Amino acid sequence: MKVQTFLADAFEQELSMLRSVLESVPEEDFAAPRLGHSPAWHALHMAEWLRLFALQDFGATYAHLGWEDAPWTATLRGTPAVTEQAGKAAVLAELERVGAQVVTHTRHLSDEQLNDMLRAPAAPSGERQRLTGLGMQLRHAAYHRGQLKLSLKDSA
Repeated sequence: MKVQTFLADAFEQELSMLRSVLESVPEEDFAAPRLGHSPAWHALHMAEWLRLFALQDFGATYAHLGWEDAPWTATLRGTPAVTEQAGKAAVLAELERVGAQVVTHTRHLSDEQLNDMLRAPAAPSGERQRLTGLGMQLRHAAYHRGQLKLSLKDSA
């Protein structure tokens, strides 16, 4: 199995598990903060980080990175296509849209592209190797899935 296939499959699986947790949240609670952030924020946070690193989208359309006070976000802050208040269906559709783009993009990477250094503003050097960064984004999605599960458990 090629690394690209492994990564794309892993993104599909992890994002599907994240979506399952998000789908379990009632619509009326979806934008309500739980342990700091709302389920909608977690979904949009993941969509934004996937756009930023995996798709290298640096347009001024970010509001859920979680680093809003960091100087490197100044040129990225703006109005996203979907906000926490857009409703559960719109937020989940945005996560699905970005996730599908990441999966497709990852499947079509060449072996050489896995070693490319990509812009990664949060990294100490401002760059990160694509393969390393994609692995970090998979762990990042799992981390937020765990946070959501914990917040839902505490509210039950």
